Amino acid sequence: MIRRPHISERQQVALILFVAVLGLVLVWTLLLQPQMRVRAENEQNRQKLASSPYANLSMESLKEVAAQETQAEKRLQKEWAAACQRLATFSQSTVRRATVDRIDYKVALEKACQRLGTKSASLGIPLIPVDLGVEEALPTNAQVRDRMLQLKAVEYLADLALDNRIQQLVALTPMASVVHPGPDGRPLFTEYPVQVTFDADFVNLFQLFQSVFEENRVFAFHSIRAMSGPDIESRLRIQAVLSALVFE
Repeated sequence: MIRRPHISERQQVALILFVAVLGLVLVWTLLLQPQMRVRAENEQNRQKLASSPYANLSMESLKEVAAQETQAEKRLQKEWAAACQRLATFSQSTVRRATVDRIDYKVALEKACQRLGTKSASLGIPLIPVDLGVEEALPTNAQVRDRMLQLKAVEYLADLALDNRIQQLVALTPMASVVHPGPDGRPLFTEYPVQVTFDADFVNLFQLFQSVFEENRVFAFHSIRAMSGPDIESRLRIQAVLSALVFE
């Protein structure tokens, strides 16, 4: 025969008390505490809604306010699109064409070098960095768009310098792009800075400064340094960092 363990009355009372306490703890943890937390959150939301300026408006008034807010949002979106178009260095078609593969990038780099070399020769303006300071090698296709826009920044800046008849384009050095995120953390716009050194006189320098504010040719100045030029014709040697802006 199996002998059952004998439990005294004192042990039974202690066991009942333990089970009761355990039950209370479980009820508090699994049932009451979550309900109290939800109730506190609901009360906070109720107070926020009660203090809202729209709390005492009728349904018709709320619909009218919603329509006004929608119109305001559309107006702001149009203003932002216009600002982006005005401040962007490149047109949208140029940005779209930047999504290519490595072969297309190398072809674009070669064409840009040849075109600017021919242009500088026809104007009689030395273009010392014949490779435009842009690296040809690309390890992966993931870097192509960034490098293409970097190339475009260098190309646009070289065109601006030649169009304004500088004496000599001494150096062009593209720098790493800088992404500026918006309030939601997504990219808002990207800078493509270029360090440039050129010789010019006062008139050509003033014309160049004016031209960097033209639509689809906007460059933002980061730094500029003016020094005495190497000879009488080139009165100034300018070292500057200018950024092309691409809005995402």
